[in-house]
Amino acid sequence: MTPVRAIFFDIGDTLVYDIPSVEERLWTASLDCGIDYPRTGLSGALRVAETYALKEYVRGRPPETPEVAIEMLRSLLIFAGIESPSDDTLAALAASYAQIPFRRVLQDEAIALLDELRRRGFKLGIVSDWEDTLEDLLRELGVMERVDALAVSAIVGVTKPDPRIFQAALDQAGASAEESLHIGDYLELDIAGAHAAGMQALLFDWRKRALNSGVPRVESFADLCAALLELPSPLAHSDSPKEH
Repeated sequence: MTPVRAIFFDIGDTLVYDIPSVEERLWTASLDCGIDYPRTGLSGALRVAETYALKEYVRGRPPETPEVAIEMLRSLLIFAGIESPSDDTLAALAASYAQIPFRRVLQDEAIALLDELRRRGFKLGIVSDWEDTLEDLLRELGVMERVDALAVSAIVGVTKPDPRIFQAALDQAGASAEESLHIGDYLELDIAGAHAAGMQALLFDWRKRALNSGVPRVESFADLCAALLELPSPLAHSDSPKEH
């Protein structure tokens, strides 16, 4: 394997996650709308909805597209045992879900990890499908000053798995693809896109959606930190010391 000199991260559900989670907000919204199904079936129902959404996303229709959002909820409720949910039911659920407040938080170990990787000589970057407000969020979370590149779909003009969004981050960081590693939580978007750009990739499979994928993967952020901190420092391969 080519030594890694640059490390790029996905944001949503990799470095940053929501509180309350999508699952918790959906359950609250369902209860608010009087929709009754077993709580234990929600995870499986969400997976069905996400599978549908992913197919549409690759086709260029993001989850916030009204038609996609409604069909996601329809497939979720049908899987959960609600036969033929009406349009009124779906609209009420979508409205209730949208009104539930949430906040985006950074993984507890993220700042320490980024600081240690920088100290060891790695270039760092972000590759994310997000609105053009991502830089503001990352500044609030203390991430922006710790990275060398930020490629956001709303600014670059393409989404994962298009290799051009990864190349934009590589160009900003002045990094070569073969010496770069991307980490993200979607096999079809993060891993496929990074490979298409010629990068190495590591799947942060905390949902355990790709158990038999055959790609390098970890299931917890602690394991992700351990894997990254096992990488040889780029400084060991340098002919002269680098300033940071």
